Amino acid sequence: MSGVLAVLLRFAVVLAGYAAACLAASAFVHVLFLGWSGLAEEEALPAFTTGMVVSVPLLALFVAHLNFWPAVAAIAIAEFLGKRDWLFYSLAGGFVALAFAGIFYRDVEGAGASGPGDTALLLAVIGSGIVGGLAYWLVAGIWTPDWRGSGSGKLPPISPGSSGS
Repeated sequence: MSGVLAVLLRFAVVLAGYAAACLAASAFVHVLFLGWSGLAEEEALPAFTTGMVVSVPLLALFVAHLNFWPAVAAIAIAEFLGKRDWLFYSLAGGFVALAFAGIFYRDVEGAGASGPGDTALLLAVIGSGIVGGLAYWLVAGIWTPDWRGSGSGKLPPISPGSSGS
């Protein structure tokens, strides 16, 4: 496979991973909202689940738009370093959500002091980032190539020789 085709294929996989991450983060926020509001225990849950078919992708569009640049930075670092582990991607998703919170989650002057509800919202945003990072890892992170060609990401052979037993 030529180098240009490999880069285009990797770009498509990264794009699919980013879409999956945004959908997973949106679904996580919806599930948190259902649990927090008490709607998950009521009889009307099927009506809300059908509404989630529309609202989860709609919120995912906002998630994709608002987290694009922090996610590009995290994906570029992961691609350059050739990271393949789930912990890196979950922490990167948490940091992307933290960057989002740092940019958009400010106490507007005169709007009042932040309280425990604000902390719960901040933790929900960070949790959705972690879930999004795991979803990205499931779709695209496992298959991250070693672009540097150092071979450092390759596993050693399972049985290099006789064990002596």
